[in-house]
Amino acid sequence: MALFNKKKKYYFSDDSIASDTIIAFVLGGISFIIELSGVFASVKTGGDVPEIIGVLYACAILLSICGISFAWIGFNAEEGGVKGKRFSLFLNIFTLLVPLFVIGLYWFVV
Repeated sequence: MALFNKKKKYYFSDDSIASDTIIAFVLGGISFIIELSGVFASVKTGGDVPEIIGVLYACAILLSICGISFAWIGFNAEEGGVKGKRFSLFLNIFTLLVPLFVIGLYWFVV
């Protein structure tokens, strides 16, 4: 019966990377995928995209803001290396600036 009582512990991070940095990577990656799908939909439809793409871009901005805050918390954490922390911060800042650049470009053109 000891075979069935065996408990395994699963860890998604170790001391080499902070858990807040992992959350920042996930939020930045989701935001980047949303932005790429919006660009792909715009190219595919010739610029006549549905309104949901604007809502998705707003969600991408919110995700990147949350990702920046998690990356900053992870940047101040003791565990983990600096490269991952810097890259997660860079990824989230990049995913924040892309929709703002697209919105600014739209206002400039129109």
